[in-house]
Amino acid sequence: MDPVPRRAARLIALDANNRVLLLQYARPNGEKFWATPGGGLEPDETFEMAALREAAEELGVRDVQLEPLWEGVATFQIGGRSIHQEEKFFLLGLDALRAAADVQQAHRLEGIIQTRWWTLSDLRCTEETVFPDDLASRVAALCPGAGEPDESGPQEE
Repeated sequence: MDPVPRRAARLIALDANNRVLLLQYARPNGEKFWATPGGGLEPDETFEMAALREAAEELGVRDVQLEPLWEGVATFQIGGRSIHQEEKFFLLGLDALRAAADVQQAHRLEGIIQTRWWTLSDLRCTEETVFPDDLASRVAALCPGAGEPDESGPQEE
């Protein structure tokens, strides 16, 4: 069976300490993984429009500035189907945030079980599954000097 095509906008949400916000998802089979906020484009939606919508839906932030970063493709399995995803990533600067009740409900509906701010060291050392696979090197390129020894560990929200 041919992969299903999908287009998605992804957010690289960084705080003032160069930590990146990741969402942990749980699949129906119990598998867990971490990924950047974001999601598929709706009909007639641009990548930037989708990124802004996802920032509001998944992070509860509106009227934000986005900076285009990179484009990529990913192929993965969801519900027994192969997905071929065209992705565009956007930088979003954030303060550490607390999820509002409406955002928490959206998280439950999407299978998001927790959020966590990750340092570059956390990304490089983790044995957990993180998407995209090259996130640590991408964050390092965005944040010169990140990953210094005085970083604190991952922080749940």
